[in-house]
Amino acid sequence: MKALFTRRGALGGCAILAALASSLCFAAVALGLPPFTTAPKTATGSGGQAELFGAATGCHATFDRFVVRGRLATPGYDVRYVSKIVADGSGKTIGLLGTKRIRVVIRPARGHTSGGTNLLPSTLTPKCSNLRQVKKAGDFEGVVSYGLGLSRKTGFRVFRLSAPTRVVIDVAH
Repeated sequence: MKALFTRRGALGGCAILAALASSLCFAAVALGLPPFTTAPKTATGSGGQAELFGAATGCHATFDRFVVRGRLATPGYDVRYVSKIVADGSGKTIGLLGTKRIRVVIRPARGHTSGGTNLLPSTLTPKCSNLRQVKKAGDFEGVVSYGLGLSRKTGFRVFRLSAPTRVVIDVAH
């Protein structure tokens, strides 16, 4: 009898989790967020070169997030899975925690002031469920790039927000 009760409890728990996941999916659609896929995502920028001045990570219940803040213009982006992250200029491979890699290229943009002061972190190590580490791969000739180190290959989505301008990358668990 106890095993039957436990099984019913587990089935009820699965039903609750399925309903919660379904409602989160509907919430994302209702908010106009793009779906999670493994396909590359790209968008063009507008208004000239953006000045990127901050980056942060966040660990959430069903996804992990990397956000880059900007000002002066809306930057474009190219975000995709790659086999390795290469430093702009030197071509050296950048080591990251995790076994999968996403390259984030933001352009036209710079991560420093006109006087040369750096405005972006070089490394973030949130050790989230999937997003393990983020490292800057370059800030050169109007292109800022980052590498994301992941535990596993899952779908991701990319979108921009305004006031302030942000490029957001969510990686599903």
